[in-house]
Amino acid sequence: MIHVRPLEAPEWPALVEGLAQSFNAPPSGWDLFRDRLGDDNVLVAHEGERIVGGCGLYEMGQWWQGRSVPLGGVAGVGVVPDARSRGVARALMVAAFSRMRVRGIPVAGLYPATQRVYRSVGYEQAGERVRYEVPLDALTGFRTEVGVVAVEPLDVRVQAELRRRSRPTHGDLDRPPAIWARLTQPHGSRRYGWLLGEDGYVLLGHSPSEGQPWDLDVVDLHAPSAPSLRTLLALLASHRSMARVLRWYGAAHDPLLAMIPEPRWRVLEHKRWMLRLVDVPAALRARGWAPGAEGELHLRVEDELLVDNAGDWLLRVEGGNATVTRGGRGSLRLTPRALGPLYSGYYGATALRGLGLADGPDADLALADRLFAAPTPTLREMY
Repeated sequence: MIHVRPLEAPEWPALVEGLAQSFNAPPSGWDLFRDRLGDDNVLVAHEGERIVGGCGLYEMGQWWQGRSVPLGGVAGVGVVPDARSRGVARALMVAAFSRMRVRGIPVAGLYPATQRVYRSVGYEQAGERVRYEVPLDALTGFRTEVGVVAVEPLDVRVQAELRRRSRPTHGDLDRPPAIWARLTQPHGSRRYGWLLGEDGYVLLGHSPSEGQPWDLDVVDLHAPSAPSLRTLLALLASHRSMARVLRWYGAAHDPLLAMIPEPRWRVLEHKRWMLRLVDVPAALRARGWAPGAEGELHLRVEDELLVDNAGDWLLRVEGGNATVTRGGRGSLRLTPRALGPLYSGYYGATALRGLGLADGPDADLALADRLFAAPTPTLREMY
């Protein structure tokens, strides 16, 4: 029988040994993970007296059509090898969902190492993380057009300024201190930062290497105007005498690609992250809606794991807000796996019917497509 509870301090050495083995990561890095989350946000799975797994929970937000919705970011799910395929990860997820509901967090998210177990508890692909690479000698013809000021990312005043300048787009994290710490204070390396004019910034890291050339990594950036974007590219290009390539995380439609003179960039990595609605009515009420999105949907949610979600719900969207009440005709059937990608706008209802995750009259599916339509949700950071 698997039991899950928050971490108690004496349990940490046994848990970190299992996590280090699962992820092939040194214990020192897990100490930092624990410090940033706090023991109450680290869950431990017990089989009898033995610790067989654990995970962490980031309490943060995620931006959906201009509104930040509380998000429980599940991270570091590890199970010791000889206890796998016995329901440990499932038990950890159920415990995490329960804690989220108690804390008023209606949406759960994670980056999956494997999809099968997470789909079994209602997660589905709901957004992207794409990593690009371009030779630095491809960044030619740019010049500095706005002021460039070097800053120290560890300075709390600098972090406050970065937060002030950031303008989130659909799917971005509403970062808590623990996520800002991951960006600005990574384990075993350091960051370099610059402010660009009045509205931009960039954080850079150097990939480890022995001598030159080395690789330049964009950790975080915000360059919302053409002058700040061209200035950013000029700053990055200035590294080309010592660095070989530039790498960054962006969207499939990343505007930075449109600024590179020749298409010499390539995709290094393309991940998909997953969502699961923990509290369906609360999540729908909290989400933003596109201007002009109006209509009424009669939903039937089939959720055997989180029974408070199950049943018929009437969703009305008008003026950028949603009301959700019990009842209605239940004509649009949604499985738990349909809810995450529909909510994020990653897959429309019609596409979800093609995947066998939703069903209903064509008119209802088309209306759901219009109401939930959104830019492709993208994340730059891991959690």
